[in-house]
Amino acid sequence: MKKLILIFCSFTLLVGCWPRESSDPEDTFEYWLGEVPKEVEVIHGEYYQSPHFTLEYEVFLKFKPTKAWWYTFKLQNNLVEVETTDDDSWIHFTNHLDWFQPDANFTEYKATDYEWNRSRYFIDYKKGVCYVYETLGM
Repeated sequence: MKKLILIFCSFTLLVGCWPRESSDPEDTFEYWLGEVPKEVEVIHGEYYQSPHFTLEYEVFLKFKPTKAWWYTFKLQNNLVEVETTDDDSWIHFTNHLDWFQPDANFTEYKATDYEWNRSRYFIDYKKGVCYVYETLGM
């Protein structure tokens, strides 16, 4: 019985101790939300998940969703528009990505529980382009 427990614990440690990373846009979206829907064209992506057994990740995405998809996503995640007085210290996490460049044409959103969540969501309503910086547990 002790050998069985030792084998099980060793296997659990081996499986749970490898980070998950991707620079592939499609894979990044899938790690983030699952299968890429027809309503979304993924352009760029970066994903990192820590090797801990708890779910801790960072995702950076650029994609073009339909208006209906974006509206549903915004409602389901209780996103609110960012006030100009909100803390923007999260931005330094995107410095290594040349393609992550939301400008003044983008409307910026955050989750309502922002006190514990640095994630940001951007959309340019004219061009239909979105950027996502989302982090969980990091």
